[in-house]
Amino acid sequence: MVSERIRPLNPAGFGLAELAVTLAVVAVVTTFAAPSLVAAWRAATLRAAAEELVTALNLGRQLAISRNTPVCIAAVGPEVRFEGTSAGVCSGVGLPGAVPVRLASGLTVRAVGADVVFSGLGAATPAGRYVVAGPAASGTRSVVVAVSGRVSIQ
Repeated sequence: MVSERIRPLNPAGFGLAELAVTLAVVAVVTTFAAPSLVAAWRAATLRAAAEELVTALNLGRQLAISRNTPVCIAAVGPEVRFEGTSAGVCSGVGLPGAVPVRLASGLTVRAVGADVVFSGLGAATPAGRYVVAGPAASGTRSVVVAVSGRVSIQ
């Protein structure tokens, strides 16, 4: 026999009171969850931009090795350019066939100190650091290039 507590659904569906309570609960949960979701989204965007920069730096290193010539990595706003060198300094002239890499997120990149120059053997002279910065108050990520040419995110 079926218990009296199990009743068939009302053919009218949900009432106004049930819908109002459900919407109120969703509104409260959204109010508390939204700031955390936005912060996580910003952190993920910053991390992704730093990983894009690592990929661009490794591409510059690979260009230097494959062409057996020094390649300077110049960071200008959201772009990373591959330039030739003149006396160990960026010449300002892009390498033929090397297209600048633009960060998909549009975040800005800046070099801390001198731009890194990869030798034909893949070593970095000087070792350097690039900073990926987001919009105001969203933080920064550092990408470090060791003398050996190894690129890492910190």
